[in-house]
Amino acid sequence: LMQLRSGHIALNTHLHRVGGSATNKCQACRGPRRAQAVETVPHFLFKCPKYKTEHRDMDSALGRSDRSLRQIMRSKERTKAMLRFIGRTGRLKKALG
Repeated sequence: LMQLRSGHIALNTHLHRVGGSATNKCQACRGPRRAQAVETVPHFLFKCPKYKTEHRDMDSALGRSDRSLRQIMRSKERTKAMLRFIGRTGRLKKALG
């Protein structure tokens, strides 16, 4: 949870900063009709189109208007919903096990 809050997590923004990735861009958001987004924690949790289904499930559990990491982490149940989202994406599986 601290890695999510600090941004020091295995997403390309952090990996690029520490030399673990050639780019800070989201690899899922590239293509001729998309501007490639920087892969930050908020992008991963709330915006990346690759995880549209998982976002919908998390929005259902949290309420679509609750897209603030700070607000989510104030509640044990909301934090659990966010962690389920992360697990379902598989994006951090290599880094977090």
